[in-house]
Amino acid sequence: MYQLLYENPNESLITRLLKVRNITDESELFLNPTRSSYRGDALLLHDCQKGIDRIITAIQANEKAMIFGDYDVDGQCSSYIMYTFFHKFCNYKNISVRLPHRVHDGYGIKTKHIEEIKNLECSLIITVDNGITAI
Repeated sequence: MYQLLYENPNESLITRLLKVRNITDESELFLNPTRSSYRGDALLLHDCQKGIDRIITAIQANEKAMIFGDYDVDGQCSSYIMYTFFHKFCNYKNISVRLPHRVHDGYGIKTKHIEEIKNLECSLIITVDNGITAI
């Protein structure tokens, strides 16, 4: 048996689905976002400037850095995008990528990954697509 969370026959199915998911943006804007109109300034993210400053320090000191992504397709793509950004646009070559093994490591960064990266003498880890639960 199932329970209808929200029913209003006067609204479109999409509008109802967005309401059930507590999405308050207008449906057209949410489903077809543009960078200029959808989200605000990325620098408003908590501690974003601290992250930027730390990356700049690492690049200037040529510190060894590691991008840690996830094994799924968006984790691999985001890792590649970050790696390409640092190589091509920052001319920063002292960076590599580590992806966990799907079966042996599971999802997300773990203490053993951090120790492994530390043993490689990396002083900066940049995580991508690790989710908000990867504390």
